[in-house]
Amino acid sequence: MNYHIISSDASPARSQNIIDALSSLGFMLDPDPEEQGVHPEPVVIFWSKNTTLNEVVLKTDLEALAGAGRLISVLVEKVSLPDELPKHPVVDLVGWRGSKQNPFFQDLRAYLEAASQKVAPPPPRGPVVRLVQRLCAGLTVGVIIAFAFGFALNLLELQNNLCSIGFNQPTLSDFCGKYGLGDKPTRDERVAWEAREPGSCDALRAHIDTFGETGTLHDRAAAMLDARRVTIDERWVKDVQRTIFSQSITSQVAPTEQAARLAALDSAQRVAEASCRAFSESDLYRYAGFDVQAESWDCLSLSDGHYCGFDGERLCNLERVVRTEVETCGQ
Repeated sequence: MNYHIISSDASPARSQNIIDALSSLGFMLDPDPEEQGVHPEPVVIFWSKNTTLNEVVLKTDLEALAGAGRLISVLVEKVSLPDELPKHPVVDLVGWRGSKQNPFFQDLRAYLEAASQKVAPPPPRGPVVRLVQRLCAGLTVGVIIAFAFGFALNLLELQNNLCSIGFNQPTLSDFCGKYGLGDKPTRDERVAWEAREPGSCDALRAHIDTFGETGTLHDRAAAMLDARRVTIDERWVKDVQRTIFSQSITSQVAPTEQAARLAALDSAQRVAEASCRAFSESDLYRYAGFDVQAESWDCLSLSDGHYCGFDGERLCNLERVVRTEVETCGQ
């Protein structure tokens, strides 16, 4: 990413240090724009005691640059900026000592990236960090003692709040859990809690069994168990009911043995269908069909014709309901 500088200053060494630090991060200085006054890339003004507004105005249109979000001012000496300047990001590097991690230098980096990408500049971090540092430096011994006393007794939930801040987590939380601070679980309990099966009541019971009543998350697990929901899972599975079946020799005469067998089967099928359909009178079964299998025949041949019966099996093809209680505990 390229940028331009449109002012000179009385501290070239300080400006050069900033330019070198930016170069190491990939921000390259373009000292010779193609057309005077036209800058499609970010423009930086280094302000020192020797920088004048007339010099800057002669080189560019500040209003247009500020409106496009490409104008950035950098203070390299302690000076007041002219009131005529349009509103734009200003970075205070008066006290900068060359660190790229300095929050004010990081603000400059963020402003250049935003200007290069043509997006709104992010809120500055440097002034906030400086304010916090000054507040911490100004704490009295009495405040420090009061804070330590309050932290030890967890007044105003100081332990809970400090152990829950969004910094260096979960290491900070694990440290608090190790020493019994801030109602935080130990690392082992936290890892076990995060790894449990979501919604599983058995997983909650296992957690309680493992870490006992002294576990930090015991009460939470117990409350989730108390609030569990029980539903009935219902599904239908195929089922075949096989029974021994005998068809007595019918009284109906037939002209041939084959005809007598068919008559016996017809009579047996009517009986088998009725008995299989009877299963559906219960809410446990649904009728799906039947079959009759003849295994051994007994036929008579008399003067008036043929008579047959058989021994075999009746098969009732059914669907059987399977109902299972399903426990669900909160996430």
